[in-house]
Amino acid sequence: MKNTLIVSKFTFIEVYRSKVMMSIVFMALALVLITYIASEFAYGAPVKVALDFGLGVMTLSNFGMAIFIGSTLLTKEVEQRTLYMILSKPISRTNFLCGKVIGLSSVLAINTIVLSGLAIGIYLFLGGKFQSLILWASFFTFLEAFLLLLFAVLFSLITNTAMAVIYSIIILIIGHSLNETSKLIFAKMNVYFNNAVKVGNILLPNFYKLNLKDFVLYQQTVSTDYLYNVFIYYILYFTALSIIVVQIFKNKNLD
Repeated sequence: MKNTLIVSKFTFIEVYRSKVMMSIVFMALALVLITYIASEFAYGAPVKVALDFGLGVMTLSNFGMAIFIGSTLLTKEVEQRTLYMILSKPISRTNFLCGKVIGLSSVLAINTIVLSGLAIGIYLFLGGKFQSLILWASFFTFLEAFLLLLFAVLFSLITNTAMAVIYSIIILIIGHSLNETSKLIFAKMNVYFNNAVKVGNILLPNFYKLNLKDFVLYQQTVSTDYLYNVFIYYILYFTALSIIVVQIFKNKNLD
């Protein structure tokens, strides 16, 4: 555990010194500007539009960071030859990988806190009423990005960086469209396609379950049981995916 925390600490410091942290600042400024402009043109519902844009920008920013920093997790270490030096010391591959993922996830956490804080601040400034569901939506967005980060790491272990980015985007799109796809008439009429969608619901991440933006904007309420069930689903899926990623990295030829 100590080695894992050491790796995560230096990973965070490395990212902090890079341009990634600077992008958070730019995204924060862009969020304020875009949200203000959007609210000015939203006749009748500026508060709702401001919150919609705020959560949307935060979500896209998290997804972008998760995919690109996850897909380059090991590529950069191999190119700079630092990976071989680290693994030559008394530190296991599992500790190294977990430390890198934790360090990178901390960047996602900071991005989520900063952008969601600004989004909520603008929402309240324009006259919106605070609701705890907004915090749940921000938290679930972080969890979704964290899971996407792990998928990007997985693909980076089995293919090159460009393909890892593409595969991660595909997983993200599929994960959000599975629910709507199952409602299509074609899916209901075609037995094979319907079965394929059911298998996809089991094997692929149900990202749509983590998206609470519609609940926040329109229904403004969701049952506690739903939140807990989704969180448990996330933990189980994340655990299974983590085991797969660790096993692939342990058996990967790094020469």
